Amino acid sequence: MQRCIKYITGILLAGASIKAVAQETTDTTKAKVLEGVTIKASSATQQVKQQAVTAAVVNAREAYGQPATLTELINRSPGVRLRQSGGLGAATDVSVNGFQGKAIRYVKDGIPLDYLRDGFNIASLPVNMLERVEVYKGVLPVALGVDALGGVVNLVSRRTQPRYLAASYEIASFNTHRITLNGYYSDVAKKWFAGVEAFYNYSDNDYKVKVKVTDPATSNQVYDRVRLFHNSFRSGYAELSAGVTNRSWADELKITVAAFQLKRDQNHPALMTDPYGAVKGKQSSIVPALRYKKTLLQQKLLIDQFLVHNTVTVNRTDTLSGRYDWYGNFYPVAGRVGESRQAALSAIDYTNTTSRTYVRYIIGAKHTMELNNVYTSLRQKGKDPYGPKMDGTDISLISLPATYSKLVTGAGLTSKWQEEKLETTIMGKYYHYQSSGTEAWQARPITANDKVTQSGSNWGIAVAAKYISGQKNLFRVSAELANRLPDQEELFGDGIWTVPNFTLSPERSLNINAGYRYTSVRRDMIEINVFYRRTRDLILLVPVQAPYAQYQNIRNVKGFGWEADGTYQLTKEIVVNGNLTWQDIRLFRLISPADQWQNKARLRNTPYFFANAGITMQLKKIIAAHDQLKLYSYYSFIREYYLETIPKRLEPGGFLGLFGKAGVNTALIIPDQHLWSAGFSYSPLAAKLSFGCEVKNILNHDLYDNYRVQKAGRSFHVKISYTIQ
Repeated sequence: MQRCIKYITGILLAGASIKAVAQETTDTTKAKVLEGVTIKASSATQQVKQQAVTAAVVNAREAYGQPATLTELINRSPGVRLRQSGGLGAATDVSVNGFQGKAIRYVKDGIPLDYLRDGFNIASLPVNMLERVEVYKGVLPVALGVDALGGVVNLVSRRTQPRYLAASYEIASFNTHRITLNGYYSDVAKKWFAGVEAFYNYSDNDYKVKVKVTDPATSNQVYDRVRLFHNSFRSGYAELSAGVTNRSWADELKITVAAFQLKRDQNHPALMTDPYGAVKGKQSSIVPALRYKKTLLQQKLLIDQFLVHNTVTVNRTDTLSGRYDWYGNFYPVAGRVGESRQAALSAIDYTNTTSRTYVRYIIGAKHTMELNNVYTSLRQKGKDPYGPKMDGTDISLISLPATYSKLVTGAGLTSKWQEEKLETTIMGKYYHYQSSGTEAWQARPITANDKVTQSGSNWGIAVAAKYISGQKNLFRVSAELANRLPDQEELFGDGIWTVPNFTLSPERSLNINAGYRYTSVRRDMIEINVFYRRTRDLILLVPVQAPYAQYQNIRNVKGFGWEADGTYQLTKEIVVNGNLTWQDIRLFRLISPADQWQNKARLRNTPYFFANAGITMQLKKIIAAHDQLKLYSYYSFIREYYLETIPKRLEPGGFLGLFGKAGVNTALIIPDQHLWSAGFSYSPLAAKLSFGCEVKNILNHDLYDNYRVQKAGRSFHVKISYTIQ
């Protein structure tokens, strides 16, 4: 470790500020010469980047040898901020062009991930598990089949070779350990296959934070820097798959069985206001799934069916008779059960069924039709001897079933014109949902009359177009009238700190996007995108009765913004990269006299300016004939934003609000943040074996995310990866 730190420090002092940029060989245009005819084909990554809809692509493959997280990789993309409430495994919220929370959906290989809850969560998912991450902004392709309002994060599984086995191990500060295992085997005739995906994470997350403590001499609240305790996280996930391919009745039939378990110590509620020393959370499930693919009619018709049914059990334990302070000291309290305001020994079962049917038909050489139908149902039922009961009975409210179902159907037509320089897409979408349940968290008598049943149906439409000029210039524009249905966690809560709200209304939004990208012959690139949003009933997580938070509708929100991204090849070995995003998302048309002061105020807890910059140096044949050395460094900046809604007149002045300070209490300000990290990876045997070392947050600055929850300071990471092909 000391050698690693010394080597990185030497790099930094030499002034090599470095940024990794994805340049995998599959990202280049492949050319094969067959009998004098040159055939060009774009890689899957290029095809995503060149769609009429806007998408950022994060190349996970380039980071296999680095001790990097998916959160860090995604945050280096323009227009995207992925925020964690703490260390490894903490709750994560992604913001894409001003949309955030559940307005952004997660899918794996095009399949919605709700059925896995936190078992396959981007906050704990290792980079080595994926091929790439696709972040769609605004208008969404029909193939994704979700009701996201402003974006989708598509996690594309790792598939490198027909036969391979890969493993990695990372050790880091705060007693952090991360292990991954990936493998895939296919017979020579490609008639059957088997695969494995597995990972394990553990961290004490015992970094230092600045919190308010009670001064024993004066009993006043003062700030002190303490080391977090009871903040550990562990998770394990394993997925075994097997199936057949290239049969007369199936191109692929895949059966998958996955299992996961995670345990999380809860050190504080949604805000870092009170320390907890014994509150625990747990999730587990066994997940069988089936996927079937078949092409018919001379490869013109594709049928892709996915089906999964599982039950996720979520536990929460809070039965301590006493309390802790921030220094880890315990104080017994007679007659008190539970550290939070609601004692718990709960076990809640979430039974999920998801069916996704995708059909694509190619009409001639210029037109393609798509149809996607995704049905989801959820049933919640649990037990908790400490939980609230129906008024005048011994019936636990959490034992009363709550149900939720939704249907998202989309159809689209994609056409190519002018020798495939112009591409247009027209889409229509239908949304329907129904939910029922009892809101049991409020401190009042609950009866059978408090059961809430709600349903709704909505339509959406979208258009998108792109135009390629001279192979270097790409223009695109898209617009959508979108709807997003409340999801299971927004309605039911998370069984811990997020409480139910069965009266939520669907979000509705008008989204407009436009962009331009220029790519030179040597792959220098610059891209500029602009967007406009006008949203009604935006669903946002809002603190309510402490220590709880609840998803609520914010009536009217509108905004616009822009992002710029560029890559430049300084030399054959050195690539520099940078991007920046500015967005102006504000409330409007608030009619109530008590709320009118919020008109034109920024949306709370939402960054409005952030930027990234860096450079990468890649060297080959350093010691051996096939070795590779990569040196890199990243810098990220986030402009101050606000924990609560503040009046527009109190915002900082200057150009785009980028200078000065807001005229509000500093406790409401999430301050300017600077993150600088650097490291290297060395592969003595090309792609087979690699060693990585990185220092994160070199300057040891205080960093914050959701609701001013502090993140880790300076940390050191070492990783080894090995692949057999």
